[in-house]
Amino acid sequence: EIIKDFTLVDKYRCYELWYFAKNIVPLDGDVIEIGVWKGGTGALIAKSSEFNINSKVYLCDTFEGVVKAGENDSRYKGGEHADTNEDIVRGLLAKLDVSNFTILKGIFPDDFKEQTENKTFKFCHIDVDVYSSAKDIFDFIWPRICVGGVVVFDDCGFHGCDGVTKLFNEIDVPNGFKIYNLNGHGIITKSSL
Repeated sequence: EIIKDFTLVDKYRCYELWYFAKNIVPLDGDVIEIGVWKGGTGALIAKSSEFNINSKVYLCDTFEGVVKAGENDSRYKGGEHADTNEDIVRGLLAKLDVSNFTILKGIFPDDFKEQTENKTFKFCHIDVDVYSSAKDIFDFIWPRICVGGVVVFDDCGFHGCDGVTKLFNEIDVPNGFKIYNLNGHGIITKSSL
């Protein structure tokens, strides 16, 4: 109820994010969401990740809308979802009494390689809506995902997010397995290094 006006993600996908973030606690590594918008799913993930005080939650967004839209994306042209800012996200996190987060403002991974290149992640939520941005994120994050860690692509299979669906279908992960969840998530779990 608290996050419903701060996300475009339905309650079924929100539950799945909550479940992954809460149950991946025993693994070593941090948690990251790229594509925060107004902070609804990021706050949900951060709140459920509080069970592991050794993990940090990174929330990454341009706060200027969608970037890297291109020929693989039929709906997005760039700049969509710019109706947000860091204060909105911080306010929501404060309302939920969440403190285990760091907000990174800019394009991920381009602007944050130094802060994140030596990190290990156990959970990553990619919600950037377009092919090139999602590809750059996955290519950077996958080598940093620990065994047993999970990457969730939002909007996979959704009308208007055909670039994300195309990318998910193209990804070949010999050291992981893919689940195409009909709720709009593409999920990849790392099975080995």
